[in-house]
Amino acid sequence: MADKSIPVTVMVVESQVISSTVIAACRLESSSEAVITAMNPGRIVEVMISEGDEVQEGDLLVELSTDQQYRSGVSASSAQLTAARTAALNARTNLQRATRLRSDGAISESEYEMSQAASAASEANVRQALAGYETASSMAESGKILAPFSGTVTRVWAKEGYLSSGPLVSIADCGVLKSELLIAGRHIQYLTEGLPVVLATLHYPSELFPGEIISFSSFVDPLSGLVSVIVQFHDSSGRLRSGMTGTATIGLETRENAVVLPLQVLLHSDETSWEAALVRNGIARIVQVELGIVNGTNFEITMGVEPGDSVILLGHHLVDDGSQVKVVQR
Repeated sequence: MADKSIPVTVMVVESQVISSTVIAACRLESSSEAVITAMNPGRIVEVMISEGDEVQEGDLLVELSTDQQYRSGVSASSAQLTAARTAALNARTNLQRATRLRSDGAISESEYEMSQAASAASEANVRQALAGYETASSMAESGKILAPFSGTVTRVWAKEGYLSSGPLVSIADCGVLKSELLIAGRHIQYLTEGLPVVLATLHYPSELFPGEIISFSSFVDPLSGLVSVIVQFHDSSGRLRSGMTGTATIGLETRENAVVLPLQVLLHSDETSWEAALVRNGIARIVQVELGIVNGTNFEITMGVEPGDSVILLGHHLVDDGSQVKVVQR
């Protein structure tokens, strides 16, 4: 009597990890960057650095001919620093007030975010004013331009023998880099600070650089439908540079010990339901499944299939529930 069993191949389900991810274009920016200029014009005596050099806070960058007129720059920069600190204090006070009002429901989330942004901007102005004051002070003492913080020299405009008009040097702290990612608004429900991010760049095609989300907008832009996400990468090797581009992959959700099946083994029972064909004691069993995380063509199965089940990989379109099958390959 001819064997009426339908030949099939199967895969034995094993628990694994699955993540829901989103990929976005990424352009790196230094978390701290300064374009250093001379408070007053002077002749450049010596340039100590070149583009790409690593410098430490306080390192000598450029030496200028000294002149008593530089001392006026100290007064001007001191006034700017005082004004910036006063503005920052007011902004912090406003933010504290906004925090209380938000907890009482007296202001909207967007008004609170505006207070946050204003406070952050005022703190940045203080840092810039402080860098200017320190630069002016060093010039007044000896005409020496010093690095305001440790970082990498990204641009050198200064040339020996020329007057110090315009920018002289730019420095970026390349140990910590940030980027603004724009992702579809449907992902906003999964965003939290600290979610893992991985950077891939053609500058280092065989490597991945880990990072994390440090902040994100709580609103979807009504025109673009996108959400702004700020991510941060720590690079102690110093290989990543401000201006580099690549793609950033955000891990929105991760499930361990999950049942994961490829799309090719699933069957459509109707427009909204899915099924899988299992083999139990030589008999095909069609079971309805529920889906969870989707990653490309891989689907998390939250109900209907368990670890250890034999799922028909090839031949599942040929069987009905109760069909006799013959496993020809696992």
